[in-house]
Amino acid sequence: MELYFLSVGYGEAIVLIDGAHCLVMDGGPGSADEAYNEPGTIRLADFLRQKGVTQIDCMICTHLHNDHLSGLVETAGQFPVGAFWVNCWPTESAARAIEAALPECPDDLSLRLFTTGLQHFERLRAVLGQRGVPVRERAATADFEELWPSCGIRLFGMDEGQIAARRAAFDAFCTMDDPAAQRDAMRAFDKVENTCSLACCIQSSDWRALLTGDLCSGWDARCAAADFPRAQVLKLTHHGQRDGMPQSLVDACDPEVFVMCADAARTFTSACAEVQARAAAYLTERGRPVQVYTTGLLADAFGTKDGAQPCALCCAVGQTTVCTPYYAKEG
Repeated sequence: MELYFLSVGYGEAIVLIDGAHCLVMDGGPGSADEAYNEPGTIRLADFLRQKGVTQIDCMICTHLHNDHLSGLVETAGQFPVGAFWVNCWPTESAARAIEAALPECPDDLSLRLFTTGLQHFERLRAVLGQRGVPVRERAATADFEELWPSCGIRLFGMDEGQIAARRAAFDAFCTMDDPAAQRDAMRAFDKVENTCSLACCIQSSDWRALLTGDLCSGWDARCAAADFPRAQVLKLTHHGQRDGMPQSLVDACDPEVFVMCADAARTFTSACAEVQARAAAYLTERGRPVQVYTTGLLADAFGTKDGAQPCALCCAVGQTTVCTPYYAKEG
């Protein structure tokens, strides 16, 4: 089993490969995003082709934000997808809301990013529909379910009632007649989208990885449960921003490896120094090797190879790379 955290700029894309099986969790920003001009980045679809993936068993979109959703559009159009899971799947077209927001997008970064995500959401909905991919809204689960033999998944996030309310709020702003009120409703919806993100724990035998999406709230109550799973790998939530490392989550997982999905520029104070220091201190206090990685900053941990960015976490300092050099362009 191989678990990859892709360098997609400020965004998140995670791939689990287990023999002929493949799980994709989020896709990073859209394929035309300027993030992919940065050294060491790779588009999700390109990565899957380099790994020889021919089909995706399950594609998960943790929430409807541009930096998680948009890269899934190209991928869903190029690979067969067995099932698509999402935190919320509204039915109304967002076309009117997009039209209302566009005039203010140049001067409102948050609104622009949300509107860009909505544009890609509309395209993703069309691609999945054209290809007949079954879509499921997924709520939190009480236990692990089988993804395929030898691999299980447990979901964290909203319950069924919260999903229904979220869908209704989305459909409401899509059908408003007043553009100003529509934009305000969009901003309000967007402001709490991270609190509605899906998260999951992947399990294979006695090995687990907790992949938190951007779910940055509610962990104290979740982690207090007696059956909350310990995980050797913890992908910190919200790109390692200051709200991305709830102490209750760290204590409950007791990880050996921390991962943050952020870019080299640390956009929006992602992979912030405070969080990195706390993660390193946690491992040091327990006598463990300091394994704290950020997808866009792997050169800090591993150096470079022939002047190029390192390819994956299996490449250690001073050693010859043992995996495919994903930074290498085909041809």
